[in-house]
Amino acid sequence: MSRKPNGGVWHTLAEGDWNNSPYHFAVTVNGEEVLVNDPYAKSMTANSEQSAVIDLNSTNPVGFRDVNYSKVSKQDAIIYELHIRDATSSKHSGVKNKGKFLGLTEKNTRNAKGFSTGLSYISELGCTHVQLLPVQDFARVDELHPLESYNWGYDPLYYFVPEGSYSTNANHPYLRINECKEMIQAFHEENLSVILDVVYNHVFRYEHSAFEKLVPGYYFRHHQDGVPSNGSGTGNDIATERKMVRKFILECIDYWLTEYKVDGFRFDLMGLMDIETMQTIRERCLQEDRPILLLGEGWDLDTPLPPEQKATNAQSSQLLGISFFNDLFRDSMKGNLFEAENVGYANGNGYYLERIAQLVSGSCHHKFGKIFSNPLQSINFVECHDNHTLWIN
Repeated sequence: MSRKPNGGVWHTLAEGDWNNSPYHFAVTVNGEEVLVNDPYAKSMTANSEQSAVIDLNSTNPVGFRDVNYSKVSKQDAIIYELHIRDATSSKHSGVKNKGKFLGLTEKNTRNAKGFSTGLSYISELGCTHVQLLPVQDFARVDELHPLESYNWGYDPLYYFVPEGSYSTNANHPYLRINECKEMIQAFHEENLSVILDVVYNHVFRYEHSAFEKLVPGYYFRHHQDGVPSNGSGTGNDIATERKMVRKFILECIDYWLTEYKVDGFRFDLMGLMDIETMQTIRERCLQEDRPILLLGEGWDLDTPLPPEQKATNAQSSQLLGISFFNDLFRDSMKGNLFEAENVGYANGNGYYLERIAQLVSGSCHHKFGKIFSNPLQSINFVECHDNHTLWIN
């Protein structure tokens, strides 16, 4: 491969039809040659063993780019969080492709008691968006034996690649793309927009990642003593503020917008990302012909990035097009996340009544206690994948 002038990008051209062919990069780093998967790979063989060449045009379901559906603005969004496997995995779901992308394409499915399940159930709820727990390739699930392990998906491996355990054949690189698109198309046909939960703040085992193997030390933050930063609690923090890292993230966002036609992104631990990267993502999303929802967790976590550069709640004035999970709303409605006996307004006989004025004002009014800079920045929620569920006596 040769390096493009002033670009920092290496490239080559291989003539011939290589569709579905597996490949590695042979890279010499510090005098040692290693085989590395392509971090920009569009698909993989099972368990991320090899990257695969894909003719993306052949992966589009019939009519995929022609579906008309309601384009819902943020102020009207009602979001339903969804784990692809959990949504249809029940033995009583009436779904044929249980736990798969295709399971959420099946219409009019019912359980033994006649209640709607899967896609039909979600469509009848009245929500406008489904927020999918991570669908990008992740670790700790054997894609050839997916029922033997379980994961929400917050162990990212390859960001351009759909997760193989959700495909009907993880060893067929084409299928995971085609079936993921079929699922998105099915949601759109039900007038449901699709938000992806994306994890750009860390990777699974950074020392084994393609990033670290290709350019050791560049893609991750380190403290001054050389110890990797661990604000994510997973052993590493991605250095989103660096030029080629930001380029990678932006190109990944662009890819899922254009190739898969998704309608938004939920950023896991967004407070570990830098403001400029989030602003650049917002500018890219404004180019679309439909509303693209951007939301994330704005917690301030311990990472070497200076506080004024973090995409946290405290910096909401610099992120006006991006929304934040309102933990105060959750705790006020349901009770404290970490204290089961602490009940909230909905199930505590009006407990936290004094907070209601602040919450219904979008948590952005100085009179009641300002958290955000604009009411549309407040994602009001009562439960999420890692919270206690809401229940009422």
